[in-house]
Amino acid sequence: MLNIKYDIVGSFLRPQEIKEARAKFNNNEITYEQLRDVEDEQIAKLVAKEVQHGLKFVTDGEFRRRWWHLDWLKEFGGFTTKHLDKFINGRNNHIELGMIEGKISYDPNKAHKEMYAWDFLKNEASKYGVEAKKCISGPNMILIDHFLQLGIKDTPYYGTDIEAVIDDIGLAYQAAIRDFYNHGCRYIQIDDTSWTYMIDDTFVSKVEGLGYTKAQVLDWFVRVSTKALENRPEDMQIATHFCKGNFKGNPLFHGFYDTIAKSVASIPYDGYFVEYDDARSGTFDPWAVLKGTGRTFVAGLISTKRKELEEHDAIKARYEQAKAVVGDNIALSPQCGFASVEEGNCIDEETQWKKIDLLVSCQDFI
Repeated sequence: MLNIKYDIVGSFLRPQEIKEARAKFNNNEITYEQLRDVEDEQIAKLVAKEVQHGLKFVTDGEFRRRWWHLDWLKEFGGFTTKHLDKFINGRNNHIELGMIEGKISYDPNKAHKEMYAWDFLKNEASKYGVEAKKCISGPNMILIDHFLQLGIKDTPYYGTDIEAVIDDIGLAYQAAIRDFYNHGCRYIQIDDTSWTYMIDDTFVSKVEGLGYTKAQVLDWFVRVSTKALENRPEDMQIATHFCKGNFKGNPLFHGFYDTIAKSVASIPYDGYFVEYDDARSGTFDPWAVLKGTGRTFVAGLISTKRKELEEHDAIKARYEQAKAVVGDNIALSPQCGFASVEEGNCIDEETQWKKIDLLVSCQDFI
């Protein structure tokens, strides 16, 4: 189980200072080291503010990332991205999708940007006596982008051997998790929206058009995610989070959790952060599978996408509904981060912190 009562998902709206510094870096006006100095300063301020607002577990807000998932996945050997334009939510957007270009691996001897980010966050958290949480994207995201979004079947190095891909991704994650552990990390959150791709009928139809079945893809996800957690340190908490997409404050997928809950729950995470901020998520019933397992269901009842502030008593009522289904191993969180991409959600910083204050105020019933 997770040793938490309430927690955040991870990302925060990027401050203007970081946006300006990143624009200058992209225009070759400042060096990477100068950009990192700005990020360091703003992350230090963020951690102080997280503590001030009552959070017991802090993140770096993903301030160093453009994308919530790709910036982490780029740490793996054999992984790259493809840039393309895609029409999303009524407008054209420039996006990236992940691709396999060789043998997937993780080298702990390499100077990883994400490890620098972790070391800096851990040091800042130690100043206040709180615990730092590292958020990374999950192994399924490699599979979903390469095989299902881009539809690539003949893969560099692996040919058509998806089993070998799954094995190497799992081993790479094991090495990365151990590397974080050796750097003092004891709490990792693995974010993986791939599960909710598979509850959306439109996307499932696309999958079937590529020659795969939903059951087959869910089996890939279970095996690679389980493989990633093998040989994990016993004293490290590892949770997962998934929502129905959060691109500039808009959801990407629709459907209920009924057909995926058993698959997700079969993976030995300590906790499961699940989006439940509106009726689009359905009932809590699918997660009855967690009752009595000793693992923690984290109810994402506070929206990070809508500016309207939820009512304390309404959150309490929903929390009690969830508790009746999943049992006493339950915690509370927002349904997602506040900025899955650097542009952020369609709310302002004042609203963001009001949402955090609301979360912390719910200690009276959790």
